[in-house]
Amino acid sequence: MIQVSQMTVAQVSSNYEIEIPVTIREALKLKPGDALEIKVVDGAVVMMPVPSYTSRLFAKHQNLWRGVDAV
Repeated sequence: MIQVSQMTVAQVSSNYEIEIPVTIREALKLKPGDALEIKVVDGAVVMMPVPSYTSRLFAKHQNLWRGVDAV
């Protein structure tokens, strides 16, 4: 798990937007257009990057080709 040692603060704009602080963007390697999953857990807002389609597919089927040699 990636940890950022310092707490950072983001302010909600009049359009209900927040800017993700640079330290967090860099730690998570976020780029413009990346999708984030946002949910509330025990009263806290939790945002997590949504894995790419290929990453999700690999994670779901990683055991499928285990032990098979590439040709």
